[in-house]
Amino acid sequence: MNSTLYIYDGKNLNGLKSTLNEYKFFSIAYLFHMCDTLPELSDIIAGAFDKTVIDITNLITDGNYYRIFSERYLYILSENIPDLHFCMNYKVFDKFTERFPYFFEEANTNWDFHDFEGVEEQVEPFATSNLNSNSIIYTYNEISAAKGLHEAGTLISLSDLIDQCEGISFQYNLGKISKILESQQIEYVDLSSIVRMLRLRPDLIFPFEILMHRITSIRKVKYCVEYARISDVDGIFPLCFSEKVSIDSAEDLAETVSEEPTTINIQNITTLATEICEKLRGHDAFKSDFQHNLLKFSFLNGMGERKILSIMLCGDSGIGKTQFAKFVSQVIFPGEPLIKINFGNYSTEGVLNSLIGSPLGYIGSEEGGELINKIDTSKSKVILIDEFEKATPSVYNFFYELLEDGVFTDRHGIAHNLDGYLIIFTSNMTEVMYHEKILDSLKSRFDMVYHFVGLPAEEKQRYIQNTAIDLIENLEKHFGTKVEIHKIQNELNELCEYDNLRDIKRNVEDIVFNSFLECYKQE
Repeated sequence: MNSTLYIYDGKNLNGLKSTLNEYKFFSIAYLFHMCDTLPELSDIIAGAFDKTVIDITNLITDGNYYRIFSERYLYILSENIPDLHFCMNYKVFDKFTERFPYFFEEANTNWDFHDFEGVEEQVEPFATSNLNSNSIIYTYNEISAAKGLHEAGTLISLSDLIDQCEGISFQYNLGKISKILESQQIEYVDLSSIVRMLRLRPDLIFPFEILMHRITSIRKVKYCVEYARISDVDGIFPLCFSEKVSIDSAEDLAETVSEEPTTINIQNITTLATEICEKLRGHDAFKSDFQHNLLKFSFLNGMGERKILSIMLCGDSGIGKTQFAKFVSQVIFPGEPLIKINFGNYSTEGVLNSLIGSPLGYIGSEEGGELINKIDTSKSKVILIDEFEKATPSVYNFFYELLEDGVFTDRHGIAHNLDGYLIIFTSNMTEVMYHEKILDSLKSRFDMVYHFVGLPAEEKQRYIQNTAIDLIENLEKHFGTKVEIHKIQNELNELCEYDNLRDIKRNVEDIVFNSFLECYKQE
């Protein structure tokens, strides 16, 4: 075969396009969409694909289910298209050579665009290689925007257009899909749920890409995705879209977003911050600083200048560090589970793998990492990183890059966008330990660093009283027995010697319950 195989790094695909700017680029899925049988292939491609580069990356991830057919398909392409070349992401090269060891000679394999250091030039999109004539992927940050379109009957999830997806394949009926799209006047097809699944099932990327082309041939729909998934879309379907447009607040959702200034609701943010701070006992200086930083972050994030608000809280156990993270998540994202990572549960080996998944080929690589899985299962944008002092240098470097860019790449090469997230790090480190253990580069990335100390006596007394009163009222409400608080007041007062709020709460419960039990037995 005289064709050249170009190996590219994902971030250098534009560099390859720029160098081969006289060629048209197609995904192999586009050709399978046009013709998925061998006898008709020669007639379909004759004269239509000269000077062409075909990306076969997603064909290689399909799990080797159609090896013989795929090999014949590629040979027919190479025999019938003049000046044809192929390209693929370097991550699938080993799998390709294992499956097709004689397809390309080593001399015909070009690695110039792996770790390519040239300038990535902007390349004009090739309309024939994209899913729609505008090459646009529409994004939304506000779930309400997608819900509004769905309620209006103009948006449907791609997962709702397939009959089932299990085992090694999925099933769909194009006639049924056509009726749904036409009868309901569907304008947008949401990829969000499918993209989440494809991160863990790369073997299904290829057939899903074919389905997307087929849907577009039925109706010129607009594909959309949750903004946090846009990096995944770029990695999974690199030739499908070349432009991103938000549909969050545009009055005419078919057109580009208005360039009117972004509006920040200061009152709403202040109300949220106040509610959070009212739940946290003590730490007045921190609470004042937090309200300021939350408001500042809202503006900087709206400008694209700050991706993540990061807070480092140090101090003894049980004085409010973890509770603060819970309060933030409960108030801003009610009903959603807090995303919590505890490094005390990890061994010192393979910590980063446990966090963001193992490389492909390793046991458990298909399961992802704890951080990825929890982000996928919660709509909260608050992450608690507990016992941070037990992390390793590799983890410190990981968070340095994440706080800098707002994006991290997992072991499968898929990028995850955490734009707009709040990450709260907690540790039992003293101030001296913090300065000795944490790298200076990482310290500079924290927006707030505070050392929590025990509550002052009057604040502890107030906490003890409120906790006792709440418990007494609940016991009376449920069991009809009232505890007289003045009879246990001396015991409660003695609890002020403790600093750990968890210990204080536990002791309050014991004192109140013992008194309650005595009264309950007498009735």
